[in-house]
Amino acid sequence: MDLLQSGQKLSLCFQKESNLVEITCTIAQVLDDRLVIELPPYFMRYVEYLEVGRRLTVKVFSKLGTIDFNTVVITSPLEESFSVELDYNAMKLTPGKDIPFINAIELMNIKSKDVEMTVKTFEISTEYIKFYSDKALNIGEIFDSELLLPKNYGTITFRITLTEVDPVYDNEYTAVYSSMSENDRQSLLYYMYLYSNNSD
Repeated sequence: MDLLQSGQKLSLCFQKESNLVEITCTIAQVLDDRLVIELPPYFMRYVEYLEVGRRLTVKVFSKLGTIDFNTVVITSPLEESFSVELDYNAMKLTPGKDIPFINAIELMNIKSKDVEMTVKTFEISTEYIKFYSDKALNIGEIFDSELLLPKNYGTITFRITLTEVDPVYDNEYTAVYSSMSENDRQSLLYYMYLYSNNSD
């Protein structure tokens, strides 16, 4: 399952004189090194900005947020197909206005000076994480944590602060991320995106 799929909506963004232009398009095909893009009928007015070698910004819209990356035109719209270079390492996924979350049961190691244990999550968000713990924990406790993702998604490390104990189920806890590197944040977002699409 890839981050990008045919049929997704995207915008091509570039500077035209003093204005920023956004062309609304659709992904026609996702290849290893490029995106083939279906352009709207009005593209001809901007054809000089879509020549081979021109640099653009692409914004792809998903239910978790916006995937953006800078790219270069590989084939012009005057050829059989229009395509731009695809570099998965250069992508950034930014959450939308709504806080995205997934109901994923993954293992998480938590550690403080008094506690070291493995717990199971049941809800993962971009701002908080919910998990089960057989050991009683206290609001305000801070833990160094590792979220163990399945398959080849890797391990994400961060620090959490416990903010809530469920009023009914006292073994269910909510914690917010108090520190996380940008790389790990992007890895978490990508995993959430792939998990959501795979669950549809």
